[in-house]
Amino acid sequence: MTRLRAPRRRWEVRCEKGWDTWSATEIAALQDEKLELFIRDLVYPYHPYYRRIFDENRIDPKSIRSVADLQRIPFTYKEDIAPFPQDPYNPRAFVLEPGFDSVKLYRSKGWVPQVTREETGSQQEEQEFREEYQPVLTMFTTGRTAEPTPFFFTLHDLERMREAGRRLASLAATRASEDLDSRAVLLNNFPGTQHLAYWVAILCAEGTAMTALNTGSGPSLGDERMLNIIERAKPTVFMGLPGYTYDLLKVAAAEGRDFSSIEIVVMGGDRISRGSREKIAELLEEMGAVDPVITGGFGATEMKYAWGDCGADESTGYHTNPDMSIIEVVNPETGDVLGEGETGELVITNVDARGSVVLRYRTGDILVGGYTTEPCPHCGRTMPRISATINRGGLSKEFALAKVKSNLVDLNTFTAILDNSVDVLEWVVEIRKRNDDPEGSDEVWIFVCPTSVGEISGLAERIARDVKTSLEFSPDKVTVTTYEEVAERLSAGGGPKIARVLDLRPQ
Repeated sequence: MTRLRAPRRRWEVRCEKGWDTWSATEIAALQDEKLELFIRDLVYPYHPYYRRIFDENRIDPKSIRSVADLQRIPFTYKEDIAPFPQDPYNPRAFVLEPGFDSVKLYRSKGWVPQVTREETGSQQEEQEFREEYQPVLTMFTTGRTAEPTPFFFTLHDLERMREAGRRLASLAATRASEDLDSRAVLLNNFPGTQHLAYWVAILCAEGTAMTALNTGSGPSLGDERMLNIIERAKPTVFMGLPGYTYDLLKVAAAEGRDFSSIEIVVMGGDRISRGSREKIAELLEEMGAVDPVITGGFGATEMKYAWGDCGADESTGYHTNPDMSIIEVVNPETGDVLGEGETGELVITNVDARGSVVLRYRTGDILVGGYTTEPCPHCGRTMPRISATINRGGLSKEFALAKVKSNLVDLNTFTAILDNSVDVLEWVVEIRKRNDDPEGSDEVWIFVCPTSVGEISGLAERIARDVKTSLEFSPDKVTVTTYEEVAERLSAGGGPKIARVLDLRPQ
């Protein structure tokens, strides 16, 4: 097969040897070996949650010798990791806690396990141990009834993310100009520190030795300042959320800005449609860019990194990293493992991760067309690919999960906030697209009818503050209105799964 990719980039020589040319046989052997060692030597001895699961289900860890054996292990759901009233520190049960003669992880009071020294031991040993197992970064995902769920990363995990970032950059640069290496400047416009995509962009830049500007997202700076930064810094690579990227570029084009320096746009955190790719390319070309590459990344906090999208006019899917994760596609109703090309729910198993670790984690993401191990028709790489058409809809024990403002949130959180307010009688939440534009940013409108004894003064501000605290984004509109208007908006929802939270975005 003729490979359509550009000549090998300077940063690719540091990528894991052969990462893009492993055969299906080599990948299968590699995953079987890594999984067996990971379960036997780390997960069962040092993972509190899975050690209990193995014992309760009478699973001999030495019997997990291949990917096929994974089916003996029960699925893990987001709510299994989440804190709950009886055990607010439940997420710590998913952190590897190994030990050896001189050093071990100590369960301190609070969230983060700490490394401590016992008796004597080499300082070098202790430092190496810390670098591999001590959590140094915490990200938060959707929690139970508005409680955020921490997921812990060690330096080992960040190094894996850096390697994954090099691979993502390699995919994104496949169609870029050959001299991109010498003048690459990345503008990281993902929202700051608690968002996985923000760290993926940072470590992607580090892994490729690329100059980077990390803004923490436009809303924190304001559109005007962000547009000025782009014009003056002249980045060649722009990374951000799809909806906000589209909105920002529309404003820039309307103002006649010069964005001719941008060659690559990498988006993540939400679904990227073919229409949004085309519209963003058209806006950039209107501002002077020449044949810009519009691509994406797919990741999850529980994965601990992101996969890169491939393809030209149409996506050929996201190239996975089989040495870092094992993927399964299962029937969302029965849990049966499906074959290549079959639509089903994506299930992730960490391999060689540290800090928080999950096995057979059900993401809730439905892959339309599943996955394939065939060589990529665009770049020729042999890494397995998952479908680029991804919908929400997998099983969840208790959560009602949806992507809102590019964050995976539990819609039941709105119920926890508004039903528990003594000032609110009736309410409805509407999730929309700005100006009803399918490619625009998400907007959240909240309509509330106050109780007869409620404190109306400042009610909208209190609700907005509570949503910001629990879901880490602010609603775009909070309206205190009549019972009749709330009832009318509820009836217009057409019988949604969650009656009071109406997702009115175009599907």
